[in-house]
Amino acid sequence: MRRLYLLSILCLTLGQCWAQVPNMVVNIKKTVAFIQLQCEDGAKLLDVRGTGFFVAYPDDRIGKDQAFVYLVTNRHVAMCVVDGRPLVVRSLAIRLNRKDGASGTIPLATQGNIQWALPSDESEDLAVIGLAPDQHTYDYLAIPVSIFGTRDVLATEGVAEGERILFARFFYQFPGVSKVQPIVREGILAMMPDEKLPTTTGKPGNVYLGDVHVFGGNSGAPVFFNLGGIHGSKIMGGEMYRLLGVVSGMFYEDEEFNLEVTTTLKGTGRANSGISMIVPVDALKNLLDAPALKAQREAMAAAVKGQTGTKQ
Repeated sequence: MRRLYLLSILCLTLGQCWAQVPNMVVNIKKTVAFIQLQCEDGAKLLDVRGTGFFVAYPDDRIGKDQAFVYLVTNRHVAMCVVDGRPLVVRSLAIRLNRKDGASGTIPLATQGNIQWALPSDESEDLAVIGLAPDQHTYDYLAIPVSIFGTRDVLATEGVAEGERILFARFFYQFPGVSKVQPIVREGILAMMPDEKLPTTTGKPGNVYLGDVHVFGGNSGAPVFFNLGGIHGSKIMGGEMYRLLGVVSGMFYEDEEFNLEVTTTLKGTGRANSGISMIVPVDALKNLLDAPALKAQREAMAAAVKGQTGTKQ
């Protein structure tokens, strides 16, 4: 179990990762996992919740239509950052729906012994780890990197402010009793700034802003836009969802109507402005292509090749 959950980057058939169905929102909900942490804050133990999702990085060296699979969330979720302070992670698990109709909890770590990959740019509120739960047991899907809506894709397709966006995530008011119950909300892409903004990590960085209501537990949720319809002078038919980025935080309004950024890991008594912060998917792609994760894939591909050679 340790090799599966903590160390290995396993394979998942891409046809099963993102099958075409009449309503793609059904697929989007299946990419989401609920993240459960117990964190030590001095003498207190805090139960903290967040959202994660799966992505698939294809690699023919490990087999036709196979991919390395990763769990994605925010840096501040993985590090259990509360009020700007990283806490000691005592336990970490994810909750997923099972194919038998119930949900199951998969323990990933105790005493903080899990090695997340983090961006070298500290402004990027992201964390990933290689993880592929048993696809015969768990009813989940992974988002292939081929549908990442990078800035190049946005420019080519004429995507701009005003674009409708949606995301699926943990709803702490009703997480589900027997099953995981992700909630889907939508809004619009409100700003695509060409300069850096203060981020949830306290560092200036590249982010998008969305006019979409987020709150506690939404951190780490995947955000999508639909290329179907009219974009600039282009008219596209059908549903063509692309991953825009990852929910990171929100802006709240204080009693003097000043806007301040905060994470969604912990709720506050301040008013939610309705403006959310989104880490662009470009940062996720760069993290997946970083030397450390690339080296892991190289090693796994070599191991698979060696096993295949031995069997022959």
